[in-house]
Amino acid sequence: MSTSVVAARDAWVALASVEGLGETLLPRLCAAFGGPTELLDRAGTADPARFAREVRDAADRPIRRSLAAAIRAAAEDPGRVQRRVDALGGWVVTPWDIAFPAALLRIEPQPPALFGLGDIAALGREPLVALVGTRRPTPGGRLLATRVATALATQGATVVSGLAVGIDGVAHAAVTELSSPTVAVIGGGMAVGVPRAHRTLARAIIDTGGAIVGEHPPDVAPTRGTFPRRNRIISGLAGATLVVEAPIRSGALITARHALEQGRTLFVAPGRPGDPSVAGALALLRETPARVLVGVEELIVDLGLADGATPPADGAPPVALDAQDALATLAPVERSVARVLIDGPASIDAIVRGTGHPPSVVAGVLTLLQLRGWAETLGPLQMPAGPLLRTRPRAPRMATRDPT
Repeated sequence: MSTSVVAARDAWVALASVEGLGETLLPRLCAAFGGPTELLDRAGTADPARFAREVRDAADRPIRRSLAAAIRAAAEDPGRVQRRVDALGGWVVTPWDIAFPAALLRIEPQPPALFGLGDIAALGREPLVALVGTRRPTPGGRLLATRVATALATQGATVVSGLAVGIDGVAHAAVTELSSPTVAVIGGGMAVGVPRAHRTLARAIIDTGGAIVGEHPPDVAPTRGTFPRRNRIISGLAGATLVVEAPIRSGALITARHALEQGRTLFVAPGRPGDPSVAGALALLRETPARVLVGVEELIVDLGLADGATPPADGAPPVALDAQDALATLAPVERSVARVLIDGPASIDAIVRGTGHPPSVVAGVLTLLQLRGWAETLGPLQMPAGPLLRTRPRAPRMATRDPT
């Protein structure tokens, strides 16, 4: 690619913040125009009517008329959203930042960016377990959620939930009382997405080393449409999901079904037949491969947490390759493809142009790199992964900040 990685990343953040340019259309347009920087450059220099036609042609589907104008607005001030994030003491990560959770690259649809507050390291503090449920829990449901969340945190797991009033809030509160980190996934931006009733809890999540995160830029208000979408991130971050009390129309059921579609383990706390507060949970047990939660101690055993974390056999941490070491292990053809990936997101056509290798050769090399965990796909784009991320310059704004 013709620009620096920092410029490409900044362009991606600006584009990921454009309303209507979602996780499917964004990679498609970047691939069609040659990359995120090239897309913004074209938006800023082309005749508006011509650019609008080019966007419609590249999208290959009906799009709203104002989308091209919104991209042009982002091109006029590509740093606007990043400055707003910085002003709030937050951070933003993209799929080719080391801190971006690898698990989210393997869900559909993949979030194009994550915006957050608190300690970004909490997103990678494994194991992560999602705990969700109704917004109107019974006293028994509250007690069970507290016991489960406490047990998980005590065994070193990071509890993930949605910061909603109800079971979500109970789970987060139980973990923060232990001064342990928890991850809250919100349905809007960091400036407006925290429920008013949970502002004190949000502060506690940050103060205890946790994180508040979502896929929307800071000032996007949550809606009925954004909450179901955020649920795929809750389940996608976690290796297992637990549902505590869910009526038949509970949003927790959406999270549960996402977990099953993503290949995650699903546990469901049963309840009394005929009780409306657990009708959805019972339906999960009847209609899906969900496992029954028979007890807190049994859950800890089932999750493999009973003995805590096990260190490597030799007592030494694994040595992580950096990009230069990794490139040195590759054959010349593989190395040339990897070098293009290190510059950021690229389509197969861009890699072909950048390396001069035939498409069949590039496709074969990408398959090998993906098997090694050194490349990932994001729609039509190829992304660096693993050691290919480890020479990337990190701007100061990527550091974790607490909001002031």
